[in-house]
Amino acid sequence: MEAIKQRRIQIILIAGIAVLAAVIVIGSQILTNSPSSGSPFARYANIPQERLPDGGFLLGSADAPVTLVEFADFACPHCQEYAPEIERFVDEFVASGKAKLEYRLFISGADPTYGPYTARLAECAAEQNPDSFFPAHDVLFQIGRAQGRFNDQTARTLADRLDLNYSALLNCADKADQFQADGNLGVSLGVQSTPTLMIRFGDAKPQFIQVGGQTYDRGGVPYGILKAIVDSVQ
Repeated sequence: MEAIKQRRIQIILIAGIAVLAAVIVIGSQILTNSPSSGSPFARYANIPQERLPDGGFLLGSADAPVTLVEFADFACPHCQEYAPEIERFVDEFVASGKAKLEYRLFISGADPTYGPYTARLAECAAEQNPDSFFPAHDVLFQIGRAQGRFNDQTARTLADRLDLNYSALLNCADKADQFQADGNLGVSLGVQSTPTLMIRFGDAKPQFIQVGGQTYDRGGVPYGILKAIVDSVQ
């Protein structure tokens, strides 16, 4: 039965992607040119956020049938470029309860200093305010795209944008280590670079996305494919 279900999803994906292609391109252009919301919290105001038993960060309704699992590094240029697609996924599917987003802090080595440091800052934002992780996620990627790299003022900027206690944020960042657990998980699943996206159906183990004989085991996945996957399980 599982094999039949997977084949059905494959057929739906292949058929749906061609139809969606023009719409996706136009939509991407519109969103790319749209200004971001003034408050980093606005996107997530009505979406549940929680920590998983192993410390991972989860966004979305518990009833959503599918979870997009992203392994990414705030200091990774490709992750920074792909971040608007994740924001779009949240707006279209997570906010509507159709899907969840699970974020994993996976250090790529793009910046050996600020890769781990920004991962610690995001974790520590959530330590101060459990609703701050995903807003911190957005702010850090925005900083990375705007500046090209992080610096010693990144923590101050993050604290100001999210109304966090700056001193407490720095103290927490000295010992935060969720990125180590997430890194170990990623390696065990075959993750080798960032960004890497996987799909979890229900409570099953995350799996790489496969469409038309192609396995997306690294890099950003085209938005049309993500949309087709979510639509196929509703």
